[in-house]
Amino acid sequence: MSSIVGIDQMTQQQASSTMQGSSIMGKDDFLRLLTIQLKYQDPMSPMNSEQFASQLAQYSQIEALNNINEGIATQTIVNQSMNNSFMINMIGKDVMSYGDIVTLNGEKTTLDFQLYADAASVKVRIFDDTGKEVSAFEAGALKGGDRKVTWDGMTKEGIKAADGTYTFTVEAFNKEGISVPVDTMNNGIVTGVVYEGGMPYLLVNGSYVSLGDIVSVNQAKKEE
Repeated sequence: MSSIVGIDQMTQQQASSTMQGSSIMGKDDFLRLLTIQLKYQDPMSPMNSEQFASQLAQYSQIEALNNINEGIATQTIVNQSMNNSFMINMIGKDVMSYGDIVTLNGEKTTLDFQLYADAASVKVRIFDDTGKEVSAFEAGALKGGDRKVTWDGMTKEGIKAADGTYTFTVEAFNKEGISVPVDTMNNGIVTGVVYEGGMPYLLVNGSYVSLGDIVSVNQAKKEE
């Protein structure tokens, strides 16, 4: 501990003992140290006003930093609570998100994607969970924007594909043969909220969707 003006060596040791067991000086430690310094200062060599003002300023800084830390911790808890409530309120909503998952449950299913320019040719490929190509078909020329195509649920061999989860890719080219950027999308109803690694995810078509991947949220259409 560095020398403190106006305090003898014995008093410095006593003040130092107040800090034992802690490597970080908190506001209570600082105030206790300052009180000891004032109590035991040498009357013949008192601490001057500039030093005292400097130490009070340090105390104010510690207090301010402590309040900031407490405020951040409180705000984090509030934000997490609001985020959890928001996620729960998403259950039952129809969401569109970035992703390449498609679920087949019946005769056919819709594939969503976004073209960033007009395309003269578009080809869609479907893969099973082993990465094997199950089906592929041409979607023809399509305008840029949000697009939908339908997979009839048939494999390349002409038989009905098993119901389940698949992935898909979309390849698009303009009339000059230049590749057109594409983002594949997932679309489905939120059926639940799951927490993994402390992070919340929406459960859509049996897959996890993070908030950052959501493109749009709509009220689910009622079945007639």
